[in-house]
Amino acid sequence: MPLSRDRLKLYTKLKQKKYRALQKQCIIEGVRALRDIIAADDEGKFIDAVLYTPDFLTTDVHEKLLITVRDRGGKVYEVSTQDIKRLTDTVTGQNVIGVVNQWSTTVDTIIHQSAPQLVVAADNIREPGNLGSLVRTCDWFGVDALLLGAGTVDIWNPKVLRTTVGSMVHVPFVEDVDLWRELPALRSRGYFICGTSIHGGSSIEHIIPPMPVVLIFGNEAEGISDRLLDIIDDLITIPKYGRAESLNVGVSAGVILSAIRFHSSKN
Repeated sequence: MPLSRDRLKLYTKLKQKKYRALQKQCIIEGVRALRDIIAADDEGKFIDAVLYTPDFLTTDVHEKLLITVRDRGGKVYEVSTQDIKRLTDTVTGQNVIGVVNQWSTTVDTIIHQSAPQLVVAADNIREPGNLGSLVRTCDWFGVDALLLGAGTVDIWNPKVLRTTVGSMVHVPFVEDVDLWRELPALRSRGYFICGTSIHGGSSIEHIIPPMPVVLIFGNEAEGISDRLLDIIDDLITIPKYGRAESLNVGVSAGVILSAIRFHSSKN
């Protein structure tokens, strides 16, 4: 199917946040992320279109992927390498991209449907790479839900999407959460509200927060906002043995989630 110039312009606008929000769509890059989306999309709700260059069709696997998209109602376009470059901002060239319909859920829906035990909240995380790393870490450790606090970088940002490599399909998330309002409500449902910090607090070596728990990870430079610190039940930290000034959010989450999972597996 040929891609019209008008539709190409429409897709190109998805590089901007305001148009992603308006059209409720985004661009995903590369076959790995595309496979993850398709694997989770039995009903054809996520994939709106796939754009590929002729050199993408070098294997039967890739051809079957496009057939699957068509069978589920998605549009498939063969385009030029230059068209792909217009739609992405990566230096490394891609030969396939997907136009994906955004999805999300609500805090109440997650609580009522799955009663999550391990919840992570992102408070004002601004760096796309850090949020993407956090999403992947949550996926690795089987986090049940991710709450994206207001002020956190757009999860549909292309840099976030490249870093997650499809993990956001596996982790239920809620966007633009008013954490100051929602965390007390979760406490009333029995959740332990736990902050994380590189300074002060109880060492994760000695204190493991009880589940169900909400773990809050704060801004890269400023940490958790003061008004959230006022409502947490406890603050935990990772002990420092070397001289590095700090850890990024993904690494911090990995250390703490690993300790929680290890502890829970022994009980």
